[in-house]
Amino acid sequence: MTARPPGLDPEEQLLARAAVSFRGAAATSVKTTFALGSARKRLDSYYDWRMLADGAGFSTTGPEMVLGLTDRGLVVWNTSFWFGAPRSITARIPFSQIHDAAAARHGIVTGLALAFTSGAIVEVEAIRGRKLRHLASDLRRRLTDGPGDSVRP
Repeated sequence: MTARPPGLDPEEQLLARAAVSFRGAAATSVKTTFALGSARKRLDSYYDWRMLADGAGFSTTGPEMVLGLTDRGLVVWNTSFWFGAPRSITARIPFSQIHDAAAARHGIVTGLALAFTSGAIVEVEAIRGRKLRHLASDLRRRLTDGPGDSVRP
């Protein structure tokens, strides 16, 4: 990993991170590419997704975000405009609130579904899914083994 993302506590350890979008972002972008008001339609899809995500405690400020796995749980950052770098934390989700996680590849998109102990499910996706699949694998290992056990470096 390169520079330490903002907002982490000094002793908090970042284990993995991946740039993601709301679930359905790629499909919405493809469907509306040549339509008038395509950016508006994409934002409307994001706002629908966001209502469900906010209810689960997965708060975001835009359709693009960076998801991070730390030794304490999941962190969601909003991103900078130019390079999509993590800017500020919008959500912190402790392991105790996550029941399970599953990642699957769907063509060019990799999706991650997070099942919360509240019963809510939040899905995100990434076009370049390798980092997201590694994050999901590490998260599942952490949920199965317990927070005190080590995760792949």
